[in-house]
Amino acid sequence: MTTMSHVCLRVLDLERSTAFYRQHLGLTVQRELDMPDRGWQLRFLGDGQTPFQLELCRETGRTQPYHLGDDTPHVALTAQDFPQCKARHREAGLICDELPSGIYFIQDPDGHLLEILPPK
Repeated sequence: MTTMSHVCLRVLDLERSTAFYRQHLGLTVQRELDMPDRGWQLRFLGDGQTPFQLELCRETGRTQPYHLGDDTPHVALTAQDFPQCKARHREAGLICDELPSGIYFIQDPDGHLLEILPPK
C-alpha cells in the first residue's frame, strides 16, 4: 500500500510562484531544499492540515518558460470556503474555465492548471 506524498511542478520563478500560491490559495512554505549538484531549488508548500504537499521545483540555470504540451494535467485543490474563494479568484481575473457544476480552473504564473473544488 502507498499513500500520497506530493506533486511536483516545475516553475521558472520560485518567489513569484510561492507568492501566487500563498496569495490566491493560502498555501505556505513547509520546507525548502537546495540541490546544487542537480541544479534544483525545491520548495514544498502545504495547507497545514493535510500531509500532502505541492513541490515547486526551479532549475537554477533555466531562463525560458516551460512548454506544458497539449494535454491538460492539473492539480486539484479543495477550497473549504468555496464561494468566497471563487469570488476572490473571479475578482482577480484568475478563472480560465468553469464547469456547469461550479467547479472551476485557474492557472498559476507558469500556466499550470489548478482545479478548485468545493468540500465534499
